[in-house]
Amino acid sequence: MSTQKICSRPTAWMLAPLLVVACDQPRPSDGGGWPGDSYARYMCNGFEQVLSTDGSGQLICKDLPPGAEALPDCKKYSQALTSDGKKMFCTNRNKEAQTTRDALDNLEQSEILIKEYATKINSLGTPLGPAPRAVYCGQFVGSPNPNGGLYDPATGVTGIRGATELCRKVAGCSATTAKMCTVYDLYHSAALNKLPATVTQSWVFMASWQHNDPAQVPTASGLADNCASFTYPLDDKRWYGTTVEWKDAPSGHKALHFASGPGVVACSSRFPVACCN
Repeated sequence: MSTQKICSRPTAWMLAPLLVVACDQPRPSDGGGWPGDSYARYMCNGFEQVLSTDGSGQLICKDLPPGAEALPDCKKYSQALTSDGKKMFCTNRNKEAQTTRDALDNLEQSEILIKEYATKINSLGTPLGPAPRAVYCGQFVGSPNPNGGLYDPATGVTGIRGATELCRKVAGCSATTAKMCTVYDLYHSAALNKLPATVTQSWVFMASWQHNDPAQVPTASGLADNCASFTYPLDDKRWYGTTVEWKDAPSGHKALHFASGPGVVACSSRFPVACCN
């Protein structure tokens, strides 16, 4: 084992606090030794030794155990790998308080968890952020067109799910993801220029709670805007539906026209269904 002296010169510390200057000068001939502000940097012998500390905390070199050995997994911030000449093991890196060591171990565990969560998120294969909003794909047109009780004879399903089954039969719409448009889907379609030149008056889902009537049964439940989720084809409960048109407005430009309200769109009326996917 050999040693090399390292010192921190006072002038160097004043000019750059993080600068440490090597003192490679030979030992003074007068026997006075190296400056008091120097310390020994141990140079262990090749790959057979590892730098460690003794019981008093002084740096020493220790022999590595002979042969191949699996290295232990030391804690990242609070432990270091060492050897007693017989085996490799982890030892506390510094003489810090137990609370400090616990904090360092918690930091390491937090980093591990963050990496695990990042791996799981990336494995989903889906970009972060909101899913794409549905856009207009066509109209379901029947013979006759459906009333406010939207019904699919093939499945026997009525209401919102019935509208879904009808839309999945429309050419240009997905057979697996199409559904009845909401007013917000149509806004999004207009914003992205996904609407055709015109859209004739069609059923669309809406719940605004703006036209509740004390005579409605029940009141203040959002049923009036959409014929009770398009399950009711009559007018006796004073419910109504909502329709959409994409056509010229009095401004001379294309606009979304939403018709709704008492006496405007009766649930007994018949219209195509606006479909989105």
